[in-house]
Amino acid sequence: MASSLDHIEKTLAEAYRKEIDQEENIWRSLPFFAATLALELGAIYQIAGHLPPAGTGAWRGSIGFIFSAGAATLTAIGFLAAAIFPARFGYISPEPELLDYSERLDQYERERDATEETPAIDALAELKKTLAHEYALAADYNRRINQRRAVWRSIAGVATLAGVLSIVALVATATAYYVWNG
Repeated sequence: MASSLDHIEKTLAEAYRKEIDQEENIWRSLPFFAATLALELGAIYQIAGHLPPAGTGAWRGSIGFIFSAGAATLTAIGFLAAAIFPARFGYISPEPELLDYSERLDQYERERDATEETPAIDALAELKKTLAHEYALAADYNRRINQRRAVWRSIAGVATLAGVLSIVALVATATAYYVWNG
């Protein structure tokens, strides 16, 4: 039993560490989103003074692209805010509690060995089993948080892309109007 328990405890410990590390991924992507959103707003500001004349089809199209880019930008900001909203991660027991538990297991094992009233427990196997259980619960809980954040970040990414494409269409519409109408 100890060899399979050794393996599963190590596997679950690695999964736990991986999920804790994943918490930082959302923060690493924020500079990209911030820069892209700032460029979008800057582009809208620059082109707003050079829109085709009001009442033309190109003007109506340009206004539509501005609203589309604005809605996409607000959507991206909203989903990014949801993705970084604080979430309480699950952790294994604090080190002092684990140490105390381990010492109590060792003491219990020594006492059972001395009296031989009942079969002794394997303190090491029991500790590994407890740790494996804690790792499994915390990793699963943290994975759910990370998956939710990843979905929200993905939606923010799609919204950011929609905003960029709306701005490209806005620039193309305004440019085409002035090229053709000189």
